[in-house]
Amino acid sequence: MLTTSNMSLFGTTSGFGTAGTGVFANTADNHNPMKDVEVTSPPDDSISCLAFSPPSMPGNFLIGGSWANDVRCWEVQDNGQTVPKAQQTHTGPVLDVCWSDDGSKVFTASCDKTAKMWDLNSNQAMQIAQHDGPIRTIHWIKAPNYSCIMTGSWDKTLKFWDTRSPNPMMSLQMPERAYSADVVYPMAVVATADRGLIVYQLENQPSEFRRIESPLKHQHRCLAIFKDKQSKPTGFALGSIEGRVAIHYINPPNPAKDNFTFKCHRSNGTNTATPQDIYAVNAISFHPVHGTLATVGSDGRFSFWDKDARTKLKTSEQLDQAITACSFNSNGNIFAYASSYDWSKGHEYYNPQKKNYILLRNAAEELKPRNKKCLRPSAVAIAGGGRIYRGALSAYALLERVDKRLVELQLKAQGVNQSEAEIKLFYKNGKDEHSAGGEQPEKELKKLVAEEGQLKRALGMKND
Repeated sequence: MLTTSNMSLFGTTSGFGTAGTGVFANTADNHNPMKDVEVTSPPDDSISCLAFSPPSMPGNFLIGGSWANDVRCWEVQDNGQTVPKAQQTHTGPVLDVCWSDDGSKVFTASCDKTAKMWDLNSNQAMQIAQHDGPIRTIHWIKAPNYSCIMTGSWDKTLKFWDTRSPNPMMSLQMPERAYSADVVYPMAVVATADRGLIVYQLENQPSEFRRIESPLKHQHRCLAIFKDKQSKPTGFALGSIEGRVAIHYINPPNPAKDNFTFKCHRSNGTNTATPQDIYAVNAISFHPVHGTLATVGSDGRFSFWDKDARTKLKTSEQLDQAITACSFNSNGNIFAYASSYDWSKGHEYYNPQKKNYILLRNAAEELKPRNKKCLRPSAVAIAGGGRIYRGALSAYALLERVDKRLVELQLKAQGVNQSEAEIKLFYKNGKDEHSAGGEQPEKELKKLVAEEGQLKRALGMKND
């Protein structure tokens, strides 16, 4: 089964920026409006996946798989050059790639129903897995008592492989086709067709742990596991074709509060007066140091988010193609993203002359969590009640209180009787017993509307 494909330097060495001498000296146009670093000799067809080398490996190496049936390896050098190193091929599009924990092997999954193990030192590749349908996901699992490859397929099976054996060590049936997956030992999560979500535990031997009702209403597109402060996997982010991401904890103390969804990768329309375009979330990646996350979409933009503060850190300018994949390097200083056609508009919009790009961005500062802003006690007293104030609240927690309070005050001002039970928490005899000045609802409403506007401006949010 051992095969060797041609080892090729598929292009010449290229520095960061062909139009200048600095690391970020690229000339920007529609395909690179952020002036990010262009990787030399990208694939000839849509790029499906990217993966940086693990921290155990010196230097930075980037693997990219594509619909051109190939997988390529680049070295990202300290001096700002990207050097093509080698490539391997399948007989069908490559849908997913991953690294072994020591960085000596790369594993590739393909529409040709096979998975391969690529030894980078010898540049030899051998088949290690076989399914009855295209293999959509592939992940390396390093457990204390075993190591294996996990493959998820459109044949509705999840299989685990010892790379020394042609037969799977375990095969688990899934209710539907695998669309996306992630592994952070001892947890694996698979998102399937028909909005399925399955959590697996990997200790001792893999087994199904729980099936989760999807928090999203539309087709799953991508998934990534996040860790807690002790670096243990604690939940996952799930993206859909409907421009929305769900943050879901496996065992949250307060599910209704801790789990949430947010909109992203949408145009500025309102869905009423102005139509809003909604785009798929194509990939999600968590920063390895800060725990913040990146999303990339069919709108040709990437965005950085702080899930703990529930805020957006940055949105890129728009590229002239969709962004189909992304990855952070092991220390989080480099963010790689791929610009390709994702077929979301069908074959009539496919332009075979359009080039594909892999771009590298300095991510050292932009992914740092936003400092939690605190407001003066008077604002807290207005929003949450002077008697229950117990120290400064983060701006986002305060904004939630303001929004809740606004609804209550608006209902009170309109004389809506059914809101009386809720309003009794704050009112007695038409006055707020907790407010700083005991204003009537109409006066306090005006004050809170102004306060909310100030809060939203401080947080970089738009007023509704």
